[in-house]
Amino acid sequence: MSRHIALCGPATLEMLQPFLPDPVKSSGYPFPLIPALAVEYMRLGHTVSIVTTAGDTDGILTYSGPNLNLYIIPSRARARDRALDFFRQERQGIQRVLRDINPDVIHAHWTYEFALAALESRVAPVLVTAHDAPLTILRHMRDPYRAVRTLMAYKVRFSSKKLSAVSPYLVSRWRSEMLYRRTMRVIPNPVPQLELPRVSRADYPVVLDIADSSPLKNVRGLLLACSEVRKTWPDLELRLIGSGLEEGGPMNDWARAKGLDSGVRFLGRLSRSEVSRHLAEATLFCHSSLEESQGICLLEAMAAGIPIVAGAESGAVPWTLFDGLAGRLIDVRSPAAISQGIRNVLADAGAAAITVKVAAEMMQSRYSPESVAQQYIEEYEALINDQPGNPSRRMRRKQSRSQTLGA
Repeated sequence: MSRHIALCGPATLEMLQPFLPDPVKSSGYPFPLIPALAVEYMRLGHTVSIVTTAGDTDGILTYSGPNLNLYIIPSRARARDRALDFFRQERQGIQRVLRDINPDVIHAHWTYEFALAALESRVAPVLVTAHDAPLTILRHMRDPYRAVRTLMAYKVRFSSKKLSAVSPYLVSRWRSEMLYRRTMRVIPNPVPQLELPRVSRADYPVVLDIADSSPLKNVRGLLLACSEVRKTWPDLELRLIGSGLEEGGPMNDWARAKGLDSGVRFLGRLSRSEVSRHLAEATLFCHSSLEESQGICLLEAMAAGIPIVAGAESGAVPWTLFDGLAGRLIDVRSPAAISQGIRNVLADAGAAAITVKVAAEMMQSRYSPESVAQQYIEEYEALINDQPGNPSRRMRRKQSRSQTLGA
C-alpha cells in the first residue's frame, strides 16, 4: 500500500536535487540519512515529504517533484536564541507544515526539536529515532545549549509512544540514562549513496577523518598521533573534514600553536562530491571520536573501501565495525595507541585489504538502504494499524478478547 511519509530532521539537500525540477536555494541542515531513506521510499512507490530547517532562509521554502515534497523551515542562526525558548519558532514552523500536508505517518529523527514538533502536531502517528544519548553528550559537552537539548529529549522520552535507535549501544544508553522502558527496535543508519570519482589513491599515506572541532570528536588526539607517525612516514598527510576543521578555524589555530599543523589539510565542511573525492584518495580512515551512536562516516569509509582505525570503547563504534572484523579497534584516548594503530595499518597492506573485503561483504546485509527502509516501513505500518478507529486494530482487539474468553 502506498503511503504519504513525512520525514522530519536534518537533510543534505544536494542529495535531493536530482528529484526536484527547481534548484534548491538553501544549504539546509546537512545529514545524509533522510535523503537516503527518501530515495528508497520513492523507489517503493511511496510519497515523501521532507520537513527540515536551515539558517539561510527567512521564510518557508517549498519544492516539489514526482512523489517528493521538500519544506525548509527558517532556523535562527544563533544557538543561544534557539535554546532560550526551546526552539519554539522552529517547532512552530515544523508543526505548521505537518498540519498542512497531513501525512499518513511522521518519522522524526533525533530526539529534539523535530521530534517535539512532530509529537505536538498531532496529525499522524509518530516514530522517533534516537541518534544519540543526550546525557552522554552532556557529560562530554557541558554547556547550557546541551543542557536545554537534554531537557527537550526528556520531554520526547515521556511523550513518545514509539522510539527506535540506530544501535544496540544507544538502546542501552536510553535504558540506563533516560530510564526508557518501552521496546526500542534497533534499525541502523543505511549507507548513504556515495559516487566515488575515478581517481587513484594518493602515492603517499593519506589519513582522513570526518568529524568536528568538539572535544567529543577528539581531533586533537588524532593530530598528536599523526605527528608521531610522521617520524616513520614523513610524507603522511592528515585531511580533516567537518565543522570547525576549516583553515583558520579553531582546530587549525590550536594545531598551529602546538606546532602540529605541518602535513595537515584543514578542509572544513564540504559538499558530498568533495567528500567522495577525499574518500577515494585516502589511504585509511582514522576516526578518533570518544563516542558515537553509530557513525555514518564509518559507513561511508567502509563503502569507499578504506581501512578503518577507530575507538574500541567509543560507544557503538565496535558494533558498527562488526566487533573489529571491519576495522582496527584501538584506545582513542591515547595518542600513542592511535599512532600505533595507524602504523600497523600502513605497515601491513595485506591485512588491511582483508579487513576492507570483510567490511564490503558484511555491510550489505545490515546497512543497505533497502534493508533499513523495509524495517522502518514495518514500524510505520504497525503505528498506522494501531491508531484508534483503525479496522485492523479493532480486529486485533476482538481476536484478543475471543482468545481470552476461550482460555
